[in-house]
Amino acid sequence: MARSESLPQDDLRRIVEASLAHLLRLIQPNGRFVYAHPFGAPDRPLDGYNMLRHCGTLWFMLRAINDLGLHLTEGDRQALVRAVRHAAGRFDRPSWLPGQTLALVTKGAVKTGGVGLALVMLAEARRAGLTGATPDAPDDTIAALAAYGNAQREGTDFLHKRQFEDGTVLPFRSGYYTGELLFGLFTTGTADAGAVAAAEALISRRYGVAEQSHWMAYAACEAAERGLIGEERLIGYLTDLIGAILDDVTCRKRRQSTPIACRAEALTQFVLLCDRWPGRFAPDLRQAALAAADENLALQMEWYGEGQFVKGDGDDKVQIDYIQHNATAFLNRWLCA
Repeated sequence: MARSESLPQDDLRRIVEASLAHLLRLIQPNGRFVYAHPFGAPDRPLDGYNMLRHCGTLWFMLRAINDLGLHLTEGDRQALVRAVRHAAGRFDRPSWLPGQTLALVTKGAVKTGGVGLALVMLAEARRAGLTGATPDAPDDTIAALAAYGNAQREGTDFLHKRQFEDGTVLPFRSGYYTGELLFGLFTTGTADAGAVAAAEALISRRYGVAEQSHWMAYAACEAAERGLIGEERLIGYLTDLIGAILDDVTCRKRRQSTPIACRAEALTQFVLLCDRWPGRFAPDLRQAALAAADENLALQMEWYGEGQFVKGDGDDKVQIDYIQHNATAFLNRWLCA
């Protein structure tokens, strides 16, 4: 297949469905995934776990079910409930914040990005009609997580990590957490005025452009569709962000599936926005983004097989987030007109 060509729609869908099926097989009776394994050998689990990736993987899985209109067997539905419940079992109320707030707690700390990914996961679980996955009503759980996320605003930025016991701010900073949180708040319609103002300031100073942040692409596209930030500002920001991805393709030289996939996610989400929010962007930019996404997807296929994406050349490790990001790019592409 020439890299400028797109995969047929049926092939895109088959890859998404096979990836979803593999992830469903990885959900264990306690709701945890087999987090990583060698290609073709899920019965040989590798060490490690990450709750942010747990939530992000469920977000993809539930999105695929919702967007493709898939029918779930009762066994698959119960597996998803267990997996969402496993994340919800790590929601806890910080004693040092007023009001009804919830945080996703891992190893005694709260990562702001985890709150954002929990929000998008729960939004898709609610859309899929999953019941019994959270102790409280889904809307109440989402509101409490959002209250924690909004409370992490510090001026025109957000705190990234805190100790759960006493709220001590930790120095760790991630290139992803702010975009993940904003995407979660915007998707669930729970961003307060301060968070929206902070997002507008971050977009004004081009936060995430140098990093080619796919999470900021998701957040900015969501803000555009919901009319949360001025059109001119969002058009300029997304033009710069997509331009940065188009102009710098050095990530392809790393010969690893997931960095390429993340950029394919941003490119395809932008194309979807162009179609849902017409007349704002130059047609040539949409065309270039779609062509670059197809080139990325063709590369990603080099590390794909049987619903699994390996890390890259010379490394056959399969991890849940490798499948999440790669398969999400194929799902986004399937949704493009």
